[in-house]
Amino acid sequence: MSVRTLQLCQLLPFLFVLAIPTMDAGFVETFDNGSNNGDWHLTVNPATIEPDGGNPGPYLHATADAAIPTWYVPLGTSTPYFLGNFAQKRVGTLAFDLNIFAGLEVPDRAVTLDLETTLGTGDFTKGVDAYYIGTDISQLPVGWHTYEFPVNAASLTIPPGWVVTKGNGRPGTDADWQALMQDVETLGVELGEPGFFYPFWIWDVGLDNARVTRLLRQP
Repeated sequence: MSVRTLQLCQLLPFLFVLAIPTMDAGFVETFDNGSNNGDWHLTVNPATIEPDGGNPGPYLHATADAAIPTWYVPLGTSTPYFLGNFAQKRVGTLAFDLNIFAGLEVPDRAVTLDLETTLGTGDFTKGVDAYYIGTDISQLPVGWHTYEFPVNAASLTIPPGWVVTKGNGRPGTDADWQALMQDVETLGVELGEPGFFYPFWIWDVGLDNARVTRLLRQP
C-alpha cells in the first residue's frame, strides 16, 4: 500500500464523522425534586409529579377526557427550555418518554409533535404551525417508550417529514419554517394524527425525560 493510499484510508473515517450531524445534550426535564421547569400540562387537567415509577424516578402524571390527549407547553410560558428561538439554539431533536396507562386503541393513531407560533401577535390565525407524525400507537404500547422527533432548526428549508401551514390554513413555505424556528411559542406532544376523528375517552398518561438536543454542525 502506498503512502498516499494509507493517508487517504486514515482520513476517510474523519471525513465521514464530519458529514454526520452531531448532537449535544441541551436540556432534560426529569421532574426530579418536584420541579416542572418546562411548565408541562396535559390537555385541560392539572398534572401531578409522582415521586417514583418514572423512567426512572419521578415523572409527570395526569388524566384527561379527550379525543387527542396532549402534553403541551402553553403560550406565554416564561421558561425558555422548550420554547423560543430554536434556530439560535440550533435545536436538533426533541424527545419524550411516555407511558400510556389507559386509553383507547383505534386505527391511525400516532404520537405527533406540533410546533406553533403567533409571530408575536397572540393570534394563531396570523402565525405558523408545523407538525411531524411519529410512531404509530394504534395498539397502545405497554410501559415507558421514547419518542424522538428530528427538528433541525438550522435548516433553511422545510425538513423531510414536516408539514407546515400558515395560520390561515394555506401551505407553508421555507420562509414560514424559518420564521417558526425563530420564535416557537408553544408545542404539543399529541396522541393522535391531524386529519383524523377520534372519540373522546378517559386517558391516563405519564411524561418523563422531555429533552432537547442541539445540532452542533450543519448537516
